[in-house]
This record gives sequence, structure tokens and C-alpha cells, in this order.
Amino acid sequence: MTKTITLSLAFAIVAGSIAFLHRPVTHASERSGFSDTTCGDQYNALVSKAKQSLARGDRAAAIGGLVQAQSQLRHCEELQERNAKEPSSVALNTF
Repeated sequence: MTKTITLSLAFAIVAGSIAFLHRPVTHASERSGFSDTTCGDQYNALVSKAKQSLARGDRAAAIGGLVQAQSQLRHCEELQERNAKEPSSVALNTF
């Protein structure tokens, strides 16, 4: 009897912990809270790296860098659209 109660209690604790601590990973790629660089800075760094690769004669690395920069640009545009669609939260003082 105590074994079933213990197992039931352990299951309830684990299920509650998973439900409470569950974090969505849809925005895991956003680095705004962890980094001081902006989307544009990251894009510019990728383009500069591609230019340096091209100057060295490494065409494959240059193309790879440009593909990464294009991906970063799309990501920046998505973030900009998402931020534009969010309702602005304005606190009004009504004293």
C-alpha cells in the first residue's frame, strides 16, 4: 500500500514539475536577452566574413557566409514583423 502511494506521489511531483517548468522553445534562437549585438550587427559580421573569404580566394566559404547572412536577414525581418505586430503596452496615469 505504501509503495503505491509513494509511486503516485512521485508521479504527481514529476508531472507537476514538468507542467510548471515547461518552457516553449519557439523563441530559443532569439539572442536579444543574452547578447549586446543586434540582428543587423550579426548580419554585417557575416557579410564582412564572406568578403574576407572572397579576398582570400576561398569561394566556397564566401558563398557559405552569404547564405548564412541571407538566413540572418530573414530572421531579422521575422523579428521585426513580430515586434511590429505586438500590441504596445501603455500605462495611463488616471489620478
